[in-house]
Amino acid sequence: MKKIGLLLVVTTTLLVSSCTKMHLNPYSNSTVIKHNAQGLVTLRGISDEVLDKRKTDGEEESLKNAHKKAIQQFLYMGFPGTDFKNGVIKKGASVETTHAAFFEKFWAGDYKRFITNSDVTYYNCKEKVKCISAVTEFTINYNALRKELEENKIINKIGF
Repeated sequence: MKKIGLLLVVTTTLLVSSCTKMHLNPYSNSTVIKHNAQGLVTLRGISDEVLDKRKTDGEEESLKNAHKKAIQQFLYMGFPGTDFKNGVIKKGASVETTHAAFFEKFWAGDYKRFITNSDVTYYNCKEKVKCISAVTEFTINYNALRKELEENKIINKIGF
């Protein structure tokens, strides 16, 4: 009887834990590396998506995903414990829907105008035969980025 009860508890626990969906910060692998100069910050972005090289240019797409994750954390969430503890855009990621035309163009490649230095390392994945992931450390000119966001009415000018 004890064995059946124990088996029932273990089975129930396994079923509940496999059905529970955890909500994780989608940018959690992004970090601030250094902030030595006014207006510039070096970020690390990690593309942990598994991209199939047969369907796309894996390296380019992985680098873009790594940049995007780090920039999105910078814009929307900030990096606690750093000079950038709050996101630049207070409204959050929903602003990408409100200003869809701007962000479509921005993520298509305009964001690269604000990157002054980028170093990337690519990794092959073990789960799939032909896949790639990227880790990049890059410097972003956040003063120029902030000005661009202000000019496009995505954020208010400081003090207004």
